[in-house]
Amino acid sequence: MAVALFIWGFIQSFIVGLIIPMVKRVKANFLLSAIFIITASNILFQYLLRYRELKNTHPNYLIVPDILDLVLPSLVLLYVNYILGKPLLKRRYGYFIIPIIWSVILILYVNLIESFTFETYIGTNFHKLSLSIIFGWKFFLFYKALTLYKKEFKLANSKNISLFLWPKVLVIFMGLIAYIAFVNMIYWFIVGVHHDASGFAQIMQQLTEINYLLFTSSIIFMTIFFAFKYPKILSGAPIVKRVDEAALPDGKKLLKKLNTLIDDEKVHLDTELDEKKLADIMGIQSYLLSKLINDYLGKSFSEFINEKRIEEAQRLLTSKEHKDLTVFAVAIDSGFRSESVFYVNFKKISGCTPNQYKQRKLGAKV
Repeated sequence: MAVALFIWGFIQSFIVGLIIPMVKRVKANFLLSAIFIITASNILFQYLLRYRELKNTHPNYLIVPDILDLVLPSLVLLYVNYILGKPLLKRRYGYFIIPIIWSVILILYVNLIESFTFETYIGTNFHKLSLSIIFGWKFFLFYKALTLYKKEFKLANSKNISLFLWPKVLVIFMGLIAYIAFVNMIYWFIVGVHHDASGFAQIMQQLTEINYLLFTSSIIFMTIFFAFKYPKILSGAPIVKRVDEAALPDGKKLLKKLNTLIDDEKVHLDTELDEKKLADIMGIQSYLLSKLINDYLGKSFSEFINEKRIEEAQRLLTSKEHKDLTVFAVAIDSGFRSESVFYVNFKKISGCTPNQYKQRKLGAKV
């Protein structure tokens, strides 16, 4: 069964890696393709070393999985940065410094030993050190990816919130490969080089292999699923749009002024408010207001104003002072011109009708 899983995992990863750049030849897809090609290569070498004679005929290849294990999470983190709107600056390629340094050390180690064999590497203290470095590096990059994801998710707007499932899956994937590295490290620290000597060791080895294959290959299914459900992930465009402050140098100042008008002066409650009127109040042109809301908040003018009006409606519905207000009165007092428009927007933003919202919050029938 394990042999079949290795072969299946390699074929799946390799084919997906080849197909992704064909969808669209963009930088993000080349990075994602590299992730799958590295994964496929790692699975292939693991198979050849475990179930073929490669470890005896060409023992130098024993270090290849270690090198690939260091490169893979670096590629994933680079890709996560890119799709979350972070530019691929030179300093981000620093993620490959540790993989390069340790790869050089591994290559030197192989070439400096006169007769490098399976026994002179696998299970030795140097091998355990290598496994420890791999686990430490994977865990460190997983922590960085998780921190980045949480930070960007907090700033996400309603328009792209569903797309954040994709980087979330990638972060989980990084956590899983860190877990696999930990299990593998513990296996060799406990069992050692004489791992075939006991039934317990064999069971541990099989469990380690199955964990490795299942968790590593799971990203394939997730990628296929998201590619069909959210084709944008293979479009090459980041799911987070970065604000071009050079195009709107006073953006932060204008955004603060806009929030003050909303929070303090309640301009959004004016049923006659439109984009031009609000722009005139702010003393700017309409296109600048549109750009401000779109770039800094990721919303259209109507989406922004309607969300603020629904917030006011929710306050009125749950306020004891306004408990006798009809739905129509709440709609008008919230800035909507008609009850029907209010109802549609309330259900769209709140996920329920005004009466249902009131019942849930107050726990009383209306």
